[in-house]
Amino acid sequence: MSDLISIIIPVYNVEKYLRRCLDSVLTQTYENIEIILINDGSTDGSRVICEEYAISDLRVTLINKENGGLSDTRNVGIAHAKGEYIAFVDSDDYVHELFIERMYSQIESDNSDICMCAFHFVNEGDEDYSAITTIPDSYNYQAEGITEGLYEADIAMKHIANNHLVVAWNKLYRCQLFEDIRFPVGRLHEDAFILHRIFAKARNVSIISDKLHFYLQRSSSIMGQSYSVRRLDLLDAYADRMDFYFDNKNLELLKCTCLDYMRRYAEAYILLPKSKENLHHFKEKKKNFSGYRKIMFQYGGIYVGTRFLLTAISPRLSHVVSSFLYSRKVGKNL
Repeated sequence: MSDLISIIIPVYNVEKYLRRCLDSVLTQTYENIEIILINDGSTDGSRVICEEYAISDLRVTLINKENGGLSDTRNVGIAHAKGEYIAFVDSDDYVHELFIERMYSQIESDNSDICMCAFHFVNEGDEDYSAITTIPDSYNYQAEGITEGLYEADIAMKHIANNHLVVAWNKLYRCQLFEDIRFPVGRLHEDAFILHRIFAKARNVSIISDKLHFYLQRSSSIMGQSYSVRRLDLLDAYADRMDFYFDNKNLELLKCTCLDYMRRYAEAYILLPKSKENLHHFKEKKKNFSGYRKIMFQYGGIYVGTRFLLTAISPRLSHVVSSFLYSRKVGKNL
């Protein structure tokens, strides 16, 4: 008998997109699923839509709660999940009809703990919902130095970190990976706080090239708005990852995180509006960042240490260097 798979969908004021998301999940070719809708205190028509779907399909469970944010909402979903596997779908996104079947089949074939699929970036207004039933597009991972296949978890984590894809969606996880891990409540960039811990518990990760997740980029979302002080949470997430890899003596991923942390620090310095309150918050992040000087030099080597000094002295120049190196990397891979 096929395993039950729990699909967790947080819902907050997304009535414009919700039906499309739920229809794409309910038409999965893999049918042994439970859909856990967590209505996070929506003030628009989202709750009514959720209730409609919960009545019409017994696989849908609706949980209504007071507004607590995305992390709190996902955590409620994890606590209620009964499946052997868990997937996360944001309620403004949608998925291909083979989203679950392909990833579950690969996990079973590889005996892996996580499967990761490729995805489409979709600009609001350019959605093509018919694409969920056509033959999935394929992504060429070779441009990123890997191919579709089975990888040790550390190698997969390095891949997603290097390509700035530290997200919870577009993956299928064995449920036990979340036994003692939850998303940090009240934080932005919540995925970046836990994904390194999840991958560290996994033995291996399957990567498939099918583009099965459609990620909607909309201007009204938090990440679509201008840079705010809340987005400084990402620097704390990188600091947590630095500490995690240092404590676990994972020097390869520590070095990788050093470079990412510097890039994000310089980016925050440039993009954060320079109000008195914002500068006060950034001063705290600067102090934390400076505290990693010894680690940067000792474990990152001369190159990482020099980049750290450049970032500490001139974040703007560091950002220019990072952008140039990244453009060269992309150009070589085209």
